[in-house]
Amino acid sequence: MTEHPETAPLPTRLGEVPPAPRPRRPAKKKKLKSKNFFVRGLVVLLPTVLTVFIFVTVVNFVNTYLTTPINSTLLTMLDSNGLGWKVLGVMEVDPYERQFLALEKLPIALQERLGPNNELGDLGSSAAQAAIQSHRDAKVTFIRNFSVLAVDRDKLRAVIPLPRSIGIVIAGVLVLFLGYVASGFIGRSVINGFDKLLHRIPVVKSVYPYTKQLVDFFLSDSELEFDTVVAAPYPSEGVWAIGFVTGGGLKSVHQAMGGNFVSVFIPTSPMPMTGFTVFLEASRLIPLDISVDDALRTVVSVGVLVPASEQMKMAPGLFDDLPENQLAAPNSSLKKPGNPGGGKA
Repeated sequence: MTEHPETAPLPTRLGEVPPAPRPRRPAKKKKLKSKNFFVRGLVVLLPTVLTVFIFVTVVNFVNTYLTTPINSTLLTMLDSNGLGWKVLGVMEVDPYERQFLALEKLPIALQERLGPNNELGDLGSSAAQAAIQSHRDAKVTFIRNFSVLAVDRDKLRAVIPLPRSIGIVIAGVLVLFLGYVASGFIGRSVINGFDKLLHRIPVVKSVYPYTKQLVDFFLSDSELEFDTVVAAPYPSEGVWAIGFVTGGGLKSVHQAMGGNFVSVFIPTSPMPMTGFTVFLEASRLIPLDISVDDALRTVVSVGVLVPASEQMKMAPGLFDDLPENQLAAPNSSLKKPGNPGGGKA
């Protein structure tokens, strides 16, 4: 009987035991076309959905933590004191108008005198209005107490002609003002003192320094001047990392090693504001035809966002020749095909 050529034992020398035949890996099932269509649909849809999600999140954040608190503060400045009420009068808003009356907040004795069949008559009568105004005049102070004055604050705020977008304008002006103050000596001193204080608070100090590093990296005026984006053999031979040539290296290293050793910054993923400064021979570096921004995007995304000019698809069946037990072992290193021992051939 003729054996299959793929499973037949190889010819061996005299006295040698033939190696055990290598089991064939089961053929992968072809993906259904419907699944391919679904994945392609996700590829088309997800970028748009994520973009909308980011913008909606930013708008909600600004509205919740900037616009709403600022507008609430402005309304409080207008309706909580006598000076603000004078401004409301200029806006033609009278907090004592009948539409803002909170009848349930009037004294019980005064409520019993109001009504069609009572002493003061209906609320629209001059006697009722005069009695209510007399009560308010006796209780009014510079700080307006809405419960004592029987004014519905929510109804009053609903008609105050204050543009809701003014909160965004004031927030922008406030940020500009803080930037102007921070550019001076006194402002820098105050900010440095506040920064040191936050570094000492037990829980805050474990979060604040890293958020400050992230913001400084993307928004700081000082930029790292990188000469060239390269692929550098780091941390060992056969392993390549994205690096930035930052200078000509150290003179002592040049003289001791007798070569052209340049300084290279190796950023770490996914936080490229930290990394390692190494000195490598220029001839061992591979220049990459990408911008610094593209390189940083690749580092931050741990290799997911690769520039179009450098994109390569993973070859199909790349790990098909590896033994089953090697793929199943999570801590085993990938060995070269045809070299089960993992050593040098």
